[in-house]
Amino acid sequence: MKIKRVLYLVGILNLLLIVLSSCGPSMHPFRSKELIGGVNVKMAILPFDNLSKTQGAGKIMENYALVEFLKYSPIHIIDPGEVASVLSQERIRLATSIPKETVKRIGKSLGVRFLIIGVVHEYDMQLATGAGGSGPVPIIAVSLRIIDADTGDIVWAISAPRRGTDRETVFGIGRIQSMDRLAQKTAEEIAQAFVNSISN
Repeated sequence: MKIKRVLYLVGILNLLLIVLSSCGPSMHPFRSKELIGGVNVKMAILPFDNLSKTQGAGKIMENYALVEFLKYSPIHIIDPGEVASVLSQERIRLATSIPKETVKRIGKSLGVRFLIIGVVHEYDMQLATGAGGSGPVPIIAVSLRIIDADTGDIVWAISAPRRGTDRETVFGIGRIQSMDRLAQKTAEEIAQAFVNSISN
C-alpha cells in the first residue's frame, strides 16, 4: 500500500510540474485586419535595433528571429543578403526610424508585402533568487513590429519581456540559465504568436 501511495504522489507531482512548466507570461500581440497570410506573400526582416547594454544583441536576436520565423511562419522570408543590399542603397542604418515613403520603396525593391522591425531593449544577466536558489539568470526584452510595405502602417506588434525564471517551478525545474537558450525560446514564442495571429 505504501509503495502504491508513493507512486501515486510521484505521479501527481509530475503532472503538477508539467502544468506549471507550461505556464509563463503570455503574449498579447496587436493584429490589424490588414495582416494577411498565404504562400505568395513575402516578408523581410530588417536589422534589429539594439538599445541594451550588450554589444551585438540586436544581431543575435535578429538571427534567432530569422530561424524561428523560417521554421514556423507560412509567409516566405527573403534572404538577409538582399535586405542588406537594398538598405545599403537607401543608406539606412536604423530600421526603427524609416519614414513611410522609404518603407514603400524598400518593400517595392525587395518585392515584399511586409517588413519586420525589431528592437532589443534588454539583453543581460541579472542576479535572481527562487526555487532553484540564487544565481545569475538571463533577462531579455524584445519588441517587434510588422509593417505593411504598401501603406507603411503597422499590422502586427508584440512586446516580449522574458526572464530565465519565468517558467521555474519547484526545485528550480524549468529555470533557463543560458542567454542563448532564452533568446531562442523568446524568438520561438514570438514566431508562434505571429502564426497564431494569421491562423485565427
